[in-house]
Amino acid sequence: MITINVRKIELLKNLIDKYKVYAQGAREHLHANPELSDMEFETSKFIKNELLNMKIPFYEIDGTTAVVGLIEGQPGGNTVALRADMDALPIQEVSDKPYASKNPGVMHACGHDVHMAALLGTAKVLNEMKQEFKGNVKLLFQPAEESDGGAIRMVEAGCLENPHVDYVFGLHVDAEIPCGTLRTKAGAFNASSDTFNIKIKGKKAHGAAPEQGIDSIVTASQIVCSLQSIVSRMVSPTRSAVITVGEFHGGKAQNVICDLVEMSVMVRTVQAEVRESVLNAVRSVVKNTCAIYGSDYEIEETHGYDSMYNNSKCVELIRDVATELLGDAAFSYVEYPFLGCEDFCYFCKDRPGAFYQLGSANEAIGISSHTHSSTYDADPETVANGMLMQAGLVLKILS
Repeated sequence: MITINVRKIELLKNLIDKYKVYAQGAREHLHANPELSDMEFETSKFIKNELLNMKIPFYEIDGTTAVVGLIEGQPGGNTVALRADMDALPIQEVSDKPYASKNPGVMHACGHDVHMAALLGTAKVLNEMKQEFKGNVKLLFQPAEESDGGAIRMVEAGCLENPHVDYVFGLHVDAEIPCGTLRTKAGAFNASSDTFNIKIKGKKAHGAAPEQGIDSIVTASQIVCSLQSIVSRMVSPTRSAVITVGEFHGGKAQNVICDLVEMSVMVRTVQAEVRESVLNAVRSVVKNTCAIYGSDYEIEETHGYDSMYNNSKCVELIRDVATELLGDAAFSYVEYPFLGCEDFCYFCKDRPGAFYQLGSANEAIGISSHTHSSTYDADPETVANGMLMQAGLVLKILS
């Protein structure tokens, strides 16, 4: 294992101490001013102003709020990309903190404010350490992770070229583990995501004469039950899959046979072959059940993010940096993939890369709410730990 030079570690930690108050302040500003996916206009402006103040060159990607910065170290060496997502969620924050959201119904409940602040802090640190590494650092500030996927648009626009990116890393706050720790795994790390919006069409009749109609509620209810057997009977217990019927709307009166049910189905899988098999099974269940009950149907499919796979070498780098800079107890391996989805998968699809979960909880100061909740918050030290990990990875690879 190649260790980071002791002098560089001391310099790195001194610079993090110097700039962590700046980064924590940036986090509070970003938290107080959240913006939804593809509407991160003020967020993008703030990031660009900060990079200008640091004298770090950057460019924008047309048609998006994305910002790509570049720190050039000494000649030679590879290029490492670091990514932070920018968008917030449509959640009303419940908080008495001075940095609580100022935008009604919008909140950084998934920690993207922490991600951006940590990357801005990392940029400050690495910009003062340009003499200490050979190569380049790309700063990827990405919109729309929570919606239609800003990552793939950035990749298609060439953000991983000019200069060519050799390694790419992403992090995400993790409210289930303490601040000062992190976890990841090699191989499959996050699931793919697919959605079905389904309409089941029957025939109205009086509730007392069901034989004169076609009951779409009965048909749809049978579909719901049959969908549950796909995972338990068609997917190996050693593979991962989830099918959730999250919406079910039908009927307006207790004495009328319902002629229309609308339902939405979420599918999460990890392996590509399981994804194909499960999606085909959902289609078959809808088609065949409707045929049995004499119903018509419409299916609208939305195919979301692909599964994310971590490069094993990159995971080893994360482990080595974590244990070297945060201590042996800071790092742990995840046994199974998370069935949440992440569009970071598109950054590391054709590049060696890895994603890790950065602990943000601290029950001692009352910070224990899960992400995507109205009371989520992160221990302020999470920002500094993100700076330490990201800058440490750069020094590890480019020294």
